[in-house]
Amino acid sequence: MYITIHSFTYFRFDDYQMCHFTNAAQDLQYFLHTSPSINLLEKHSVLVEEYYNTLHSTFTLLGCAELCPSLQKLHKQLDKLGRFGALIACRGLSFMLADENNIQDLEVLKEGHSAHFSERYKDAIKTLLPLFEQKGWLDFETA
Repeated sequence: MYITIHSFTYFRFDDYQMCHFTNAAQDLQYFLHTSPSINLLEKHSVLVEEYYNTLHSTFTLLGCAELCPSLQKLHKQLDKLGRFGALIACRGLSFMLADENNIQDLEVLKEGHSAHFSERYKDAIKTLLPLFEQKGWLDFETA
């Protein structure tokens, strides 16, 4: 959906899985830290470039290429939203990589019971946490 107000055109992309207003970097952080395999995350720059190329093509097809952020700006936004990616990986990824034989009831978790983390999740988070630490995304005191 788009609207034009005083010669400014605003776009809104709706994601019905997690419905909220966001920007491309937050959407990409969510995808990068919940969807691909850990091996694929090692090549995240390829994914970011492909995402950017698709985003730019979409804006171009809509006749608004000038509204698409530059690849450099997208990378800056991704880094700025790194803590969001770390939080999503620490919590959301545990659901994505849950052991199909041990799916936990969310109501039980809401009551304060401890969560069971699958071996796949443990392996993934052991790989991701050092990367998050290296980028400073776990330092919430400077946020």
